[in-house]
Amino acid sequence: MQPPAQLSIDLTDNATSLEVADYIGEQYHLKILPSQTVDATFFDSFDWRLYAKKWLCSYQNNYLYLTDFSDRQYASPLPLNDAPPRFWWQFPESDIKQALSSILDVRALLPIATFSRTSSELQILNKNEKVVAHVFLTELDPGNLNHIHTIQLREVRGYTKWFMKLNQDLDRFGTPRPDTHVHTLTIALAAVGQAPAEYSSRFSVSLTPEMKSIAAAKIIYRHLLHTLQANEQGILDDLDSEFLHDFRVAIRRTRTALSLLKNVLPPEVCTQFQDDFRYLGQITGPVRDLDVYLLMSENYQARLPEPLREGLDYFFTELGKQRINAHKKLSQALTGDRYRSIIRGWQRYLEDNDESHQGGDSRTAVNILAGRIIKKRFKRILRDGTSIHPATPDAKLHQLRIQGKKLRYSLEFFSSLYPEQEMKSLIKQLKMLQNNLGDFNDLSVQQEMLQSYLSTIKPGTVRSKKLSAAIGGLLTILYHEQKKVRADFAKTFKQFSNKKNLTLVRTLFSE
Repeated sequence: MQPPAQLSIDLTDNATSLEVADYIGEQYHLKILPSQTVDATFFDSFDWRLYAKKWLCSYQNNYLYLTDFSDRQYASPLPLNDAPPRFWWQFPESDIKQALSSILDVRALLPIATFSRTSSELQILNKNEKVVAHVFLTELDPGNLNHIHTIQLREVRGYTKWFMKLNQDLDRFGTPRPDTHVHTLTIALAAVGQAPAEYSSRFSVSLTPEMKSIAAAKIIYRHLLHTLQANEQGILDDLDSEFLHDFRVAIRRTRTALSLLKNVLPPEVCTQFQDDFRYLGQITGPVRDLDVYLLMSENYQARLPEPLREGLDYFFTELGKQRINAHKKLSQALTGDRYRSIIRGWQRYLEDNDESHQGGDSRTAVNILAGRIIKKRFKRILRDGTSIHPATPDAKLHQLRIQGKKLRYSLEFFSSLYPEQEMKSLIKQLKMLQNNLGDFNDLSVQQEMLQSYLSTIKPGTVRSKKLSAAIGGLLTILYHEQKKVRADFAKTFKQFSNKKNLTLVRTLFSE
């Protein structure tokens, strides 16, 4: 059975709302109910993970709701005396907790729009005094002077003709649209100059083949600078670990672009900002390293037998304390003069159109330069990957991982210049190779860190014995896992370097 129909009309101002009320009063017999005001807040992650899945999370009247764009409920409303907790694992056991866990992962649930909603209900009555339709005159207050006035028209089952007539009569005041939570969210955000899904961690720029390389490079750099600036406050507020992760990825992409496009910018500019962004990578590294280990706590615990797990509790408690201090230092750096100077200087250069501030390849068509870069990266990976065998030192795999990252970023930078499906196919194959090399590197770094930590444990206490046993047990497990990942490399590389991929590379990137 279809639910009763609902429509909404956006009005220009309060005067129009009063005009609607007068018009309905003249045309219909109605009953006016007292107005009601409720406060409502929509929640999502900073990168709009729920919205991307066409989910909406809202909180009002001490209930948390999870619905789709058609207002169908994904889970039973969850009663909460206060605003929802930040992370899904902090929720009480419920259907909503399970649903959020599948989407949010480690991202925080943050308020994205808050407003009060005051509605006056007009019940439309027939000659028998039966309610045949509902009309709501609503005012949304998003917390500024831009109040929003709307009409909501709702059908009463069995009285469709009344709904249709009202729809026609009210059409003079605006274009009807579905009365859904997603529409409410959209207009509430618009009132404060925002829009849904304004931020995404996915790299996406639009380039054209004939575009000069300097123009294309600055588009790429400006996109990455925007990502840095968008994540600054989330890092300072320590909302979740992904703000710093996205920040560092933008730094790495910028450094890679400065390397790949080094002849597009003047040498002195390129050298200066390579040094500057290397510094940004250094100041953000300690907190991110600690985040990675702390996020692995449950995974590490699950790998160990029960008797050894208590020792890891001591380990992660200590890491948590280290992270507090590391985050303080990072916050000081991000609010310090050097960081602000780097960002201002980089922004000024990207806004400068002086042709004397350009490198030798600046006027080369970007499709020509992109083809050269990508082919060179592919050839380097094929050469280095083919030379790896079971006795090759681990350092060679680490170097190949870095080459893979450069190729991945090259494909992302210039993806808009090539057919979408073919580029997706290449990136997908490359991701499989990167995952193998990334896992190998992560396991290597984790073992080095744990071995270093183990050497600092002072013997003689029960705590130190439990801690040493847990770290030792974990090192053994990680060592065997790394051996397996290393053994899988040959198969993964063979898949990446298959004939189909090589043919596709030659076809796409021939000059």
